[in-house]
Amino acid sequence: MKKEEKKEFVKLPDSELYIMQTIWNTATPVGTGKIVELITKSKDWSRSTIQVLLTRLEERGFIKMEKKGRLKYYSPIIKEEDYLSGETKSFLKHFYNNSYKKLIASLVQDTRLTDEDYEELLTIIQNAKESE
Repeated sequence: MKKEEKKEFVKLPDSELYIMQTIWNTATPVGTGKIVELITKSKDWSRSTIQVLLTRLEERGFIKMEKKGRLKYYSPIIKEEDYLSGETKSFLKHFYNNSYKKLIASLVQDTRLTDEDYEELLTIIQNAKESE
């Protein structure tokens, strides 16, 4: 029996991540026209640029495309929570050498944290410990 291969995390470029966030934040499947409409509200991207990015995301296995007549509709394959978890692990490895203690120390030493922020962090940690 083969040992299950662990899929390597694929970090998206900012432009593709922006497209993914748009898809995650809409009811899916979502048409190309709606994606273009939503993105061009805040980005000066052409329709063809957005279509290229959609194609890349499809090729990478992040979204699936379904044709209905002449129209294309997109749905996420990768859940937002799964992607964010991978980003967090990558960040932790890259910047904190996989040390949660160093990450948390960095957070709590930030002078901009309020008493409420500290309490919330403590609650998160305590809840995580209790759920083990």
